[in-house]
Amino acid sequence: MKGYLFIQSQDQFYDARTSAQYKLVVSLAEAKESVSILLVQNAVLATRKGVESNIYADLNQHNIQVYADELSLKQREISPEELSDGIKPVKIDVVIDAMLNGDKVVWW
Repeated sequence: MKGYLFIQSQDQFYDARTSAQYKLVVSLAEAKESVSILLVQNAVLATRKGVESNIYADLNQHNIQVYADELSLKQREISPEELSDGIKPVKIDVVIDAMLNGDKVVWW
């Protein structure tokens, strides 16, 4: 089954559009679509344990895989051990894999 890979580059605490974007992702998952999110650039800032956000718990509850770009994490000095539960650090190759799989890739 083909799915969706959303690439989120915006910090959820800085850009108000992210709330509506995450709601769209959840609604797709509720419609039984295969959905995953790759966090890049400043979107990785909120992935650290202890950050007050319920977005990632909600995404995990809907079986949405959340990835964090390793390079973005490294540039912001965030180690994999500091990530909240359910967030998986990956190389940007996940985008190429999704495209080769025929998934719809959307960059916000």
